[in-house]
Amino acid sequence: MCSYHCAQAENVVLNLAPHNSHSKIMIYTYHWVVNDGRTNLTDLDKRAKYAKDYGAHTDLEFKKLIREIYTLVSLAKNVSQNATTEKTKEMIDKLVHEINGIAGTVIKMETRDKNNIITAQREVNILRKRLEACEEAIALSPGTVPDKTLSPKTVFGTCQHDGLQSVSPPVLVKLNWKGADFKTGSWGKDFALGTNLKDHYWVFPMNKDERTLETFRLYASLKKLLLYSPVREYSLNVNSKENCDSCGQGAGVALFNGSFYYNCYDSRALCMADPFTMKVSKLELDDQDPASFNNWFSYRDVKYQDMDMAGDEKGLWMIHGSTLANGNVVIRKVNPHTLKVGNPWITTQSKNQLTNTFMICGVLYATKRTNSTHEEIFYYYDTNTGREGNMQIFMEKVMPTVQSLNYNPNDEKLYMFNDGYLVYYDTRFKNHIQAIGRGGKLLGIEAGQDAERGKGAQVADGLKDQSSASQTELGSLSERGNDAKLEEGQEAVGEGGQLAASE
Repeated sequence: MCSYHCAQAENVVLNLAPHNSHSKIMIYTYHWVVNDGRTNLTDLDKRAKYAKDYGAHTDLEFKKLIREIYTLVSLAKNVSQNATTEKTKEMIDKLVHEINGIAGTVIKMETRDKNNIITAQREVNILRKRLEACEEAIALSPGTVPDKTLSPKTVFGTCQHDGLQSVSPPVLVKLNWKGADFKTGSWGKDFALGTNLKDHYWVFPMNKDERTLETFRLYASLKKLLLYSPVREYSLNVNSKENCDSCGQGAGVALFNGSFYYNCYDSRALCMADPFTMKVSKLELDDQDPASFNNWFSYRDVKYQDMDMAGDEKGLWMIHGSTLANGNVVIRKVNPHTLKVGNPWITTQSKNQLTNTFMICGVLYATKRTNSTHEEIFYYYDTNTGREGNMQIFMEKVMPTVQSLNYNPNDEKLYMFNDGYLVYYDTRFKNHIQAIGRGGKLLGIEAGQDAERGKGAQVADGLKDQSSASQTELGSLSERGNDAKLEEGQEAVGEGGQLAASE
């Protein structure tokens, strides 16, 4: 229709053209106006078609804003679980009340007033900053750090159990230090049993390309991590090259016995980097069935994690896919000194159908996506016996996508990088005895975890005492947020090579 009317208008203008210089100028002027009008009409046609298919721009902005508010609600709930003083609880209660207020305002605006979206966005940003202030207040409160003189001595890393039984609800620690735009990465502690850096934490967000591992931070304690106070911040691109050959790719990095291990950038090689000297060693994996690289066999919904490093009570591991294994998960032990890999254990699970894996006592555990709020640990492979099988343990998530998942034998926790947020889980094992009381009496893990559950129940009961109106608003908003998130993305051998060192 646009082309027909534009052509008619152009013909009229050309027919009006007298044969003099002034008229020629007018012809060119009218001709330019018609062409410009045709362009504008074509653009309007495209915008109208987009609005018909996808909704108006303001509708899209409101959906984005509602998702952001739902995220704030989820974060506030997780932060409230870590509150240890009346002052911090009061701060969080007030914050939740204000989040409810802005939520009600946005819901009204969605149906009545679509011109104040910028004002509402500004209010959400203010509330996000206040939530960060609450996190820092909790980190500084005396009750945050446990009194080691009163707690029983705990022995970890013994493997005296019959496998993983369950995991706790997620404990949200903080957004990674680079911010919400950096959704991919890894974090945790030193995964070597008995390491000298057992109290240190590391956070390794990837660049925005969701491929390059370049900059990390190392923290001396959890409190310093909560306050963004690093022991060291450094870049693997030590020579500031455009093509960083000492950088890594994918979120499969792990800190093991004081060194980072990762897939070297754009190569089938393992790298080892000392975070204190920044000396980088590299070994090309060249054998009969080498690991894939460059996003050939990564995890589902995660890029470039072809090689996933892991540590447990048995040592350092590499989980990868390969062509000869038809893309199935392959498990190998890695010598942390030489970077040479051992013989493979080949599983029956396709790597790009899993969301992530981790190792405990030489047993591989694999996860798959259930929905936007839960993962399922559904499969295991025991390298000690060669047995494999199915299981079912559900894990609650703070955000939809699992970017990395690692187990630490020194505290028996799982560390998840969850769309930019740092989350951990306590683990529970079958027939496990791990604690020694002050009187030398053995305490079963069942009793210890029941006590922790009792504390959690008290916190939950305290939160339930909030006003029923606030709970109703939070519940309603959570449902809207879940709907938005689901709507957005619903899915229910040998040794070889030369060791080279570079600085």
